[in-house]
Amino acid sequence: MSWRTSEELGVWTRLTDATCFGTYAEFKEELRQAFEPPKNEFRSRAEFLDLQQGKHDVHAYAKRARYSVSNIVTNPIDEATKVVTFMKGLRDGPVKTYLFREYPSTLEAAITLAMQEEFSLRQAKLHVNVPRMARPVMRTGGPEPMDLSNATAAGHQQRNNSSVRCFRCGYTGHYARECTAAVYKAGADVAMPGIAAINNITHGASRRGAPYC
Repeated sequence: MSWRTSEELGVWTRLTDATCFGTYAEFKEELRQAFEPPKNEFRSRAEFLDLQQGKHDVHAYAKRARYSVSNIVTNPIDEATKVVTFMKGLRDGPVKTYLFREYPSTLEAAITLAMQEEFSLRQAKLHVNVPRMARPVMRTGGPEPMDLSNATAAGHQQRNNSSVRCFRCGYTGHYARECTAAVYKAGADVAMPGIAAINNITHGASRRGAPYC
């Protein structure tokens, strides 16, 4: 039988006696010495002072910090050191910046602020990443509005061409390249009115019947 087993048996033998421990503190101390790993408080202190968040979220990081601090009983770490160590171990980002701006006075206050800030950031990202539904196109059974841009341009062109005379038919308002009248031939029985007007002006008779010379 090893010395460890003998010691444990001795502790449990003492537990059968109702008066073996004078106070509750003595009972806790006996249990700690019997079952606590060697130098556990020293290891917990070193682990807490070198604590880093890494890839963990704030909740898991705070849980590790609380566990390490709870193991340091004999010579507890002061609150200022706890706060600075916790803040320094946070991952660089908005949470760490916010804590250094607020600078809480206790470790629990620092943990609470860090969790609140992380929750706010998650909510903001959630609202930003939500896809927005496209608005449905309302279709009515009535007539669709007309596009008046071409009509306006045509009217503007017509007003500008009102003083233009066609040298093919003699009328105003369009060019010869746009004229749809038949080509006038000399000696034909039918002539276009415009061409007849031009001929009358050029070779026709005067009001008294005398031809122009």
